[in-house]
Amino acid sequence: MPTDVTDSFGRRIDYLRISVTDRCNFRCTYCMPAEGVPLLPHRDVLTFDEITRIARLFLRLGGRKIKLTGGEPLLRKDIVTLVAQLAALEGLQDLGVTTNGFYLQELAGPLRTAGLQRINVSLDSMNAARFAKLTHSLSWNRVWAGIQEAIRVGLRLKINVVTMKGITPDELAEFGRLVLEHPIEVRFIEFMPLCGTGWHPEWMIPLHTIEEYFHEHYALQAVPRGAATAKTYQLKNGRGRVGFIASMTEPFCAQCSRLRLTADGQLRACLFSNTTTDLKSAVRSGASDDDITAILGATIWNKPRGHGVDPHIHSAMDLPKIRAFGG
Repeated sequence: MPTDVTDSFGRRIDYLRISVTDRCNFRCTYCMPAEGVPLLPHRDVLTFDEITRIARLFLRLGGRKIKLTGGEPLLRKDIVTLVAQLAALEGLQDLGVTTNGFYLQELAGPLRTAGLQRINVSLDSMNAARFAKLTHSLSWNRVWAGIQEAIRVGLRLKINVVTMKGITPDELAEFGRLVLEHPIEVRFIEFMPLCGTGWHPEWMIPLHTIEEYFHEHYALQAVPRGAATAKTYQLKNGRGRVGFIASMTEPFCAQCSRLRLTADGQLRACLFSNTTTDLKSAVRSGASDDDITAILGATIWNKPRGHGVDPHIHSAMDLPKIRAFGG
């Protein structure tokens, strides 16, 4: 087995997504049941030192990119401290966070100072009333203020939009205006049956229809994709970009570079996979750096060829029982 970040299909798996908490202050319709889900005991969540150690060994193996996720990662107490610890690691080339933006107005500056380079904000609607219905939160204005602050302090910014019937098509002009006027990338993402609410084919919009709208209404310049998850275009007469992540109808598995670590220390080679490796138990039982590195390497080597999910199946699918915010 190779001792780098290349898997058995020749893909370079150099991107580690780390969930730092399973908690969230939103209850997004497509992501979490209204009644919530059982939360992890604090003792089961990886500590900052444990996260930093795993990240250090991943980078030593050949990784280069880390993104912190949740739940809502900015809910994690002292998250700025963790960002600073990770930013100081040798070999790290890209450090980002995916957030709902609720705490961004207060934390964008400190995070930037600590070493954060980029931020992804989940914002599925530009309409405050519709946003409230989707998220069960009356905080659209607060999120927008956080987005503006992130731009002001110099964070590279992407806005993630989960596309849903009855919502997204009505707002494409508004999102287009956003990209024309601001130096951000709006990324449209196909609904995926991964979270607590399961598979809803009635919500699904094949992403090519959204992409067609932008080709019809804007002058676009394709951006080289490489191993990126999104097909991206620069607006020729605008300040920003639009991106399209069609995980269901146009899977990018052949170029996937990701490994995922859940808040409770489970290593997952594919978000859709039923197979995990209990890295937390190894870390807490006294495993050496070489032992942890071997576990990381074996998980990378055994990464599946593809996610194997058929978006046209309307019945319940045999998908992994992933916690709504576990990774």
